Amino acid sequence: MRRMFVALGAASLLIVSAGLAAAQGPGGAGRRPGGFVGGRMGQMGGAGLGMLRIPEVQQELKMTQPQIAKLDGAMQAVQESMRELWQGGGNFQQMTPEEREKLLAKNEEIQMKAVAGILDQTQMVRYKQLALQQGGAMSLLRPSVGKELGITAEQRAKLQEVQREQMRALFQRRGQGGPGGQQMTPEERQQRMQQFREAQAKTQEAMMNVLTAQQKAKWTEMIGKPFKFPEPQFRAGRRGGNRPGGGPGGQPPL
Repeated sequence: MRRMFVALGAASLLIVSAGLAAAQGPGGAGRRPGGFVGGRMGQMGGAGLGMLRIPEVQQELKMTQPQIAKLDGAMQAVQESMRELWQGGGNFQQMTPEEREKLLAKNEEIQMKAVAGILDQTQMVRYKQLALQQGGAMSLLRPSVGKELGITAEQRAKLQEVQREQMRALFQRRGQGGPGGQQMTPEERQQRMQQFREAQAKTQEAMMNVLTAQQKAKWTEMIGKPFKFPEPQFRAGRRGGNRPGGGPGGQPPL
């Protein structure tokens, strides 16, 4: 049981900074946490090239057709960089906190460099705000965000514990049985989504309460004008066929 929670914690940290593009490619949970990210949970932390695929985000950023056309090539390049990064990174679960921080910072750097190669400076400002909004309080665990907010080691430990509690709850809920994503009736899916939203809201509140008043004010400034992300849409399929989208924390893992 303890080993499972260690694995969940490692996967959670990767989710925070990886983004959708980093979720692609081979791998498994036994060697690195990428196995947890390859499906619907890949967007929980916000950021990454995956967010640029959302039509509403493209409109908000005023992306041009030439910019949109660059996404596929950029995604492939990021996937290759991520494979190289994780192949040389060793066992994530056995790393020291400092080694994990370094690896995750590099992970985020690869993503942001790819996005910056597509967007102009004005678009990048808004993109960063949207990435924080989509990631919600989960973004507080991203190395760059923690540095900008001045999050202490004690605060980070509290944030990680809150997030681990959410992961435990999600996996326990999935372990209780019941129909899979493609087997659910529309009513069952709606009920599951509502349960996820309620749990998500509690987690968001608990994580934000770790911040000081000054940090909360800084966070409000960092996320900018509120943007309404599209609700995730589910279609039958092996992995649910989810459409990218969702509010803080991304898509519910059904």
